[in-house]
Amino acid sequence: MSLLKTIDTNPSFAPRESGPLPERLISGNPAFKTWAQDVARSESVHSGVWEATPGETRSIKGETFEFCHILSGLIELTQGGRQLRHEAGLYWRLEDDRDGAQDLRHRDVTP
Repeated sequence: MSLLKTIDTNPSFAPRESGPLPERLISGNPAFKTWAQDVARSESVHSGVWEATPGETRSIKGETFEFCHILSGLIELTQGGRQLRHEAGLYWRLEDDRDGAQDLRHRDVTP
């Protein structure tokens, strides 16, 4: 078994299409596409490619964390009045939120 996993940033298979849960939608009508490519550590680590159309949602991580690398577009993350803008080429990591206390807003600006 190989310990190295390659994530294809331009997958050739069809994505899973979805949208935000109604209670997490803040504005817009965002649509999501997920190309899941690997699951590890008893399903606690999921890897793949995710795409979103413009819209704003509340992000609730629960017991998971998220590491992201922006391939294209622009995203704004807002928490406690602090706004971070991430564009293509940038990375970020979100900690878990076991108690749901974070008010993290996730706004996709461009597809």
